[in-house]
Amino acid sequence: MIQKFFLITILGIALTNALIPTAEIQGSLLNTLEKNGKANIVISFKQDTQPILENVNGKSFETRGHKITSMKTQLEQLAKESQQGVVSILKSRSSPVKFQSFWINNKIIVKNATLELIQTIADNPDVREIREELVAHIKDTVEKSNPASTSQEEVSWGVGKIEADQAWNLVGGNHGEGVVVALKGNWRADGYGWFDAHTRSRNPNDVQGHGTNAIGVAVGSNGIGVAPGAQWVSCRGCGNNYYDGLVLCWEEDLLLCGEWILCPTQWNTQNPDCSKAPNLVSNSWNCGGSGNYFYTEVVDAWKAASIFSVFPAGDGGPTCSSVESPADYEGVIGVGATTQSDGIVSSSCRGPSIAGVLKPDLTAPALTIRTACRDEDTSYCNAAGTGMASPHVAGTAAMLLARNPDLTFDQIKDLLQNNTDREVEGAESCGGTNSTHDWPNNVYGYGRINARKALASLIGGSS
Repeated sequence: MIQKFFLITILGIALTNALIPTAEIQGSLLNTLEKNGKANIVISFKQDTQPILENVNGKSFETRGHKITSMKTQLEQLAKESQQGVVSILKSRSSPVKFQSFWINNKIIVKNATLELIQTIADNPDVREIREELVAHIKDTVEKSNPASTSQEEVSWGVGKIEADQAWNLVGGNHGEGVVVALKGNWRADGYGWFDAHTRSRNPNDVQGHGTNAIGVAVGSNGIGVAPGAQWVSCRGCGNNYYDGLVLCWEEDLLLCGEWILCPTQWNTQNPDCSKAPNLVSNSWNCGGSGNYFYTEVVDAWKAASIFSVFPAGDGGPTCSSVESPADYEGVIGVGATTQSDGIVSSSCRGPSIAGVLKPDLTAPALTIRTACRDEDTSYCNAAGTGMASPHVAGTAAMLLARNPDLTFDQIKDLLQNNTDREVEGAESCGGTNSTHDWPNNVYGYGRINARKALASLIGGSS
């Protein structure tokens, strides 16, 4: 026992002294290296992407596609210049090193990095930080013990609850025509509708089923979707591996999806065409905790490109401040889950964020949601969770954008938040707000969305 303690102590001292160089090294990365000898790492550089986003937003462009192309070109140049020293190190190794460079956030991910390699990289003056690669997750949403009815409903209860069907029939109403929704049908069959960041599969596939459920809620036909006139594209950012009932999503794949959404390519990464960027993206994954800001640069780039992003608040409730990243970011819409009687679902994560930001922003229907199912071509299934709430919001945003494609993130957010229903069931207090008389609050946000009210407000008609 004494000998074992002595060896660990000496190794800890050696690691600490060796990694003093110029870059900050994440403490948990050192622990992984002590345990396994290797680790997947993320290298951050001192040059930030934010000045480029601000520069692009300060200029006028002929089209949105030209704007995003300019942004991508500048981000690629920044990455090339600041990463070249580290790339040279990685390419000069005697044994091949697997790595992926990213321009959207100016980072590099290296697989199976050794302590010696990390020491060498940390000495590079352009490197700011080295940490371990993050693994996010997607929760299974299908209610296996509660199959969908075989009878055809006019609209699902969620679509009816948010009055999306009434929004379709407004004077000046719509079904989301002309809007492209990305989910991580009316299929956009132009070669730019699908990207598999995990396996590079040419053919669209849904290994776990959550994506199919979400697509059905956002844009499905036959009464299951909020905006059935919208088109959809999809990027697979999660793998085949399960842990504790959750599908794992590696940071590398999520970042590749982030780049593809900003400037889509064909399935094989060829022929990028930024004019095909979607109008909004409905995400289904979480990090399993709050305060993890690894995706900040991605959502900032999306926002600069006028891509509206929605994230589920997470299903780790009911404790306060349980809202999961990236739903806790200020630059996204985080969505909680409600029942048919407008109560908050017990498992829906509450706010505020650990930074004190009020969350969730909105709530939406999320229990026993009739939707499309991966395993069924001719019938439906029921799904549940905040991953079903967020596509209700995405579909509503699609209808707003169909009415006015020039709406900004903040304008869409205001329309959604200022036109909610607030006759909620039950009282809770989180972060100094009460869910029945304080609006907004850290349980329901600004309230449960109402598509008819939001679209009517935009049209200028009666709400």
